[in-house]
Amino acid sequence: MMTEAAVTTSRTWLPAYFSCPSKSQRLAEAEGRIFTALGIRYLARLIQIPFKNTEISTVTVNCEQPSTQTKYPIVLIHGFGAGVALWGSAIKRLAQFQTVHAFDLPGFGRSSRPKFSTDPETAETEMIDSIEQWRDKMNLEKMNLVGHSFGGYLATSYALKYPGRVENLVLADPWGFNEMDPEMMPKLTSRQKSIFWIIQQFNPLAVLRLAGGYGPTLMKRLRPDLALKYSEDVYDYIYLANSKNPTGEMVFKCLSENLGWAKQPMSKRFHELDNTVPVTFIHGERSWIDWKNTRTMFGELDHVESHVMESAGHHVYADDADKFAELVIGSLKEGKSKIGKKLTVIVAEDDVVTPL
Repeated sequence: MMTEAAVTTSRTWLPAYFSCPSKSQRLAEAEGRIFTALGIRYLARLIQIPFKNTEISTVTVNCEQPSTQTKYPIVLIHGFGAGVALWGSAIKRLAQFQTVHAFDLPGFGRSSRPKFSTDPETAETEMIDSIEQWRDKMNLEKMNLVGHSFGGYLATSYALKYPGRVENLVLADPWGFNEMDPEMMPKLTSRQKSIFWIIQQFNPLAVLRLAGGYGPTLMKRLRPDLALKYSEDVYDYIYLANSKNPTGEMVFKCLSENLGWAKQPMSKRFHELDNTVPVTFIHGERSWIDWKNTRTMFGELDHVESHVMESAGHHVYADDADKFAELVIGSLKEGKSKIGKKLTVIVAEDDVVTPL
């Protein structure tokens, strides 16, 4: 028989259990704590678009005295497995120049998790058209579009389809530009090929979800450096942002070849981009992205320039937010005036300028 004390304990426990915040609530709270810790005043909202009634989580930071050198806002597109909060330090600095909008891609972060096509071409189109529908709902005539990694790939795809909506295109260490080396797979051992095969059977972040409540601790062990760039809240944020139905993750897997390369790399399409759209590449010298090959491929295009941040790895916007913002703002100030100039590479830390 249950004692009076046991009944009291049970009644006390039940309301606490059912009032436990959902993962969505905890994600919103973690996002808020990251922005608050950085002293950022922001507006968070859900923008509904026609594509499967998807809600796009959007953060806006208004500039008190917008620059007259560009009248269009800066729009940030995050990379794979990320979300708006990871732009934090960069947003704070960019918003001193112009209003900034950052959104979680469909299937990522706090945005809805619509089901995408399993056909790579169709899935990419669905993602790109979702961005265009978001722009339309936001009533933005044009954008200074900044994309990191997978977001850089999508930003480029968007600019290829909707060049009239892009004032400037800034690609922060973009993924998906280089073709996979056809000689790589034959060189692998049988064991390495088996590992590749096993990896491809799962979504890239499946292990993080399988870790459950241990996920934030796992992230902290894998990336202890993140706390130095953000706060301890970043571990909860990354785990919670990737703990829901991974439909965006499935798009990435659908578009990728062995996860490291794109099935339809931008090396085959970038030359089709309208040459009136100024493009700036910002790479991290210590990144796993092959930025030297990108220079070789696009070095002769008049509307392209490239910067290499000596102090940074793949996450250029977080590794050195001050220098990253400086380079982005500098590229927006120059805008179309830089078209026709010879491409240069700036090694940011030493301010060394070298011609290609």
